[in-house]
Amino acid sequence: MKKFVLMISVAVFTTGIYAQSSSSSIHTRTIDLNEKALSFKLTEEQFELIKDEAYANPKFVTGTIYQDETPIKTGVPMRYNAHADEIEIESGPSSYSALTKDPSIFVKIGPDVYVFAPFEGSRERGGYFNVLHEGKRYNLYKKVTSVFREAKPAASTYARDTPPSFQKSTVYYLVDNGTFLEMPKGKSRIMKMMDGKRKEINDFVKVNKLDIDKEDDLIKVIAYFDSLQ
Repeated sequence: MKKFVLMISVAVFTTGIYAQSSSSSIHTRTIDLNEKALSFKLTEEQFELIKDEAYANPKFVTGTIYQDETPIKTGVPMRYNAHADEIEIESGPSSYSALTKDPSIFVKIGPDVYVFAPFEGSRERGGYFNVLHEGKRYNLYKKVTSVFREAKPAASTYARDTPPSFQKSTVYYLVDNGTFLEMPKGKSRIMKMMDGKRKEINDFVKVNKLDIDKEDDLIKVIAYFDSLQ
């Protein structure tokens, strides 16, 4: 189990319709898709075939940008780039920009909330997390990462070439007052993280026939664990 501390201030998430505000700049740069393809040493055609795998969800979904609990822009088409660890904003036809990485700014993309957390005070080393549950003491965060794999030629005449690709992975974090605990794989190892309430959690899982390896059930377990504090 990995443990690390992130200095983070997470706002109370609210829903509703609010007026837009242009009081602060929220874009850091424009994203050039042709430049992206070149950065991976791919042709535009090759990049087009795999680019969707770089995202948690490749489709732009309408959402809201918040700063210090206040909605500053609504109706914004956004998506999370799991490779670049950026929130992309659709600013026009085939025109995208990246949201500035600021711990005071968070977004709600459809039903999904993303917060930015610096690592040991450093924004450069920080990243975005998808908030799955926010409790009185414990929160559950998800981190989706997409890693680019270069094409590889076949090792022999009997094998096939391996095309370039993006490979996604997901890690869950139990957050306790700003301390992030990376959740291990497997039910028994996850249960050890909740040793103080292990009997209650075991009973809750059995009665409700939950599978901790499934995200929806893991959210229910963490919410119950938090309610026991």
